[in-house]
Amino acid sequence: MKPSNPLKKTLVYGSKEGSDISVMIDCKAVVEKKNFIATGLLTYAAGEIIEIEFPQSELFQLGEQVRIIVYTKSGIYVFESSILAKAQDAIIVINPPDNRKRFLDKREHPRVPVRQPGKVISIIDAIRKTEQKLEDPLTLHLDNISMTGVALSTQVAMPLPFKAELMLELDLGFTFRCRTEIVHKKQIDTGLIYGTRLLQLEQEHESKLRAYILRSQIETYYKEKSDKFRIQVAEQQKLRAQENGADGSGTGKGDAHGSRSIL
Repeated sequence: MKPSNPLKKTLVYGSKEGSDISVMIDCKAVVEKKNFIATGLLTYAAGEIIEIEFPQSELFQLGEQVRIIVYTKSGIYVFESSILAKAQDAIIVINPPDNRKRFLDKREHPRVPVRQPGKVISIIDAIRKTEQKLEDPLTLHLDNISMTGVALSTQVAMPLPFKAELMLELDLGFTFRCRTEIVHKKQIDTGLIYGTRLLQLEQEHESKLRAYILRSQIETYYKEKSDKFRIQVAEQQKLRAQENGADGSGTGKGDAHGSRSIL
């Protein structure tokens, strides 16, 4: 007889399709692996990542396959996943495509902030099917990036009309080339922001971009969470100091989740 797989996909009963993904936030979540089950709280869900807090997180390893069961007011959601990152008393897992399809998610393709240089190496006229290669590429900076678009910032006016297509070369820790189309531009105090959508992306670059965005999203989330925790600690210390008649100069040096590791 073929042995049963403890992580074999199961049917989901009573779950409502089309709910906002936030319906899972602050809900009971069970994390299951072979010969071990832990119960915790789902604290974050956006795009491809989900965070679950529970005290036994150190018993799980990066890359380990797990089954997640989430109990919400809209029903029970069950899906298989793998561990992307760990922090003290918390793990982050992949929110797989089959599970994401069940929800409405305003941040299906989260934008992550980027402060890296980039270049416009050519401007393409899609109607006339011509490409103007620039001997002296236009230099700009990335503002943010997602799987569907790139926001570019510049401190000088550039001759980039609406709907112009750009061939970009970006520095994301690796050389990333992509073709984009300008869909809007906005004047800011320091110059201009161009919003573009991705038109063409090679499979290799798509995989690298996805990995880059996942890592950046996790790092940004934990930084924001840690900063929020430090503010809360500082406010609590200030209140205690005021109650004790002191001047309330707490600094709040704690970290919300101590050390972290990312796959």
